[in-house]
Order: sequence, then structure tokens, then C-alpha cells
Amino acid sequence: GARLLLEPSQVLGSVLAEETVRAAGSKKEVVLIVPKWAANSAAGESFKAALRKQGFNIAFTLVVDVGDPMSRDLIGLKSADFFSALEKTASAGVVVSLAGAPLLNDQDAARLGSEHPPVLAVATSSLGEVMGIPSNRPYLAGLLKAKIIQLAIVDAEPEPVAPLSEKLEASQQLFAQHYRILRHSD
Repeated sequence: GARLLLEPSQVLGSVLAEETVRAAGSKKEVVLIVPKWAANSAAGESFKAALRKQGFNIAFTLVVDVGDPMSRDLIGLKSADFFSALEKTASAGVVVSLAGAPLLNDQDAARLGSEHPPVLAVATSSLGEVMGIPSNRPYLAGLLKAKIIQLAIVDAEPEPVAPLSEKLEASQQLFAQHYRILRHSD
């Protein structure tokens, strides 16, 4: 299909792929975590396509039950699923979660230590045609600071956006209008 109009979620996938390549170093294997209801989201598919172009391979996909978005319980990536994803990373250079950031308590965080591959989390309200799992920024900031995750992509707050420079490509502008990247140095 010649859909020339890029969807924000497709741009999300390609930017995520760029960041994954940067974070992965020499190991071109990725462990991917996806919510059950988003096994084939637009963001996920564009991410996989962009990774393949870079010679990367999804070593393992973990489809996780993040809870029922219609119930009032907390939905999110359970720590047990997060740990089992990390166990699959023997050969992988990076873990990418489309299921948001892991819900960890202090013991979990302590157990994790810093010796693990970089973790990139997408914590946006949408992954295209399916919903995503947003997280609050203070929680993400704590995970970033503790180096539990290396990077999170979140929805842009509806803040007045400074005019974007003319030099940005359309895809970068689209990304900047919809998303923010949080890093552990921020």
C-alpha cells in the first residue's frame, strides 16, 4: 500500500529502532516484550521492519499479560515477566518493551543490579491501532536514574511546543509533536 502519510506510531517504531541499534552495541539480537493485546501493533511492526534493515534480529518475543485495560486494576509489565525477559538476554544486546516500564518494587530493583542489557521502554497511550501502557514520568525518572531502564519514549505533554526547526525531516517533526524521549542522564 502506498500510504505516504506516516502515522505517528510508525515513526515511533522507527525512532525506537534507531535508539535500539544505538543501545545494543555489537550484539544484534533484541528481546522484545509486547502486551497480549498488541502483539502486532503498528508501532511494533514498523520497529521490527526498521530493525531488520539494520541487520538486527528479534531473538525472542515475550507476549505478556499486562492486565485488563477495562478493569480498574493497575495494568503494566509485571516484574516476573520483566525478569523472565531478562533471563532470555544471554545473547541479546538489548531489551525493548512495548508494554511500558516494568512495575518494580524496591526489592525487585535491588535484585536487578546494574549488570543487565539496556532496557528501552515505550510508555505511550497508543501503539497505533491498539492502546499502549503509559507510565507516569516521576516513576520513569526513578527507573532511569537507577539505570533499570536506559530510555523511555512517552507521549508529549500537551505543552506549547516551540516551533520546530525547518531542517527536521517530516518524520522527526511528527515524532517531536507526539513523543518525548527520556534518558537516564536527564
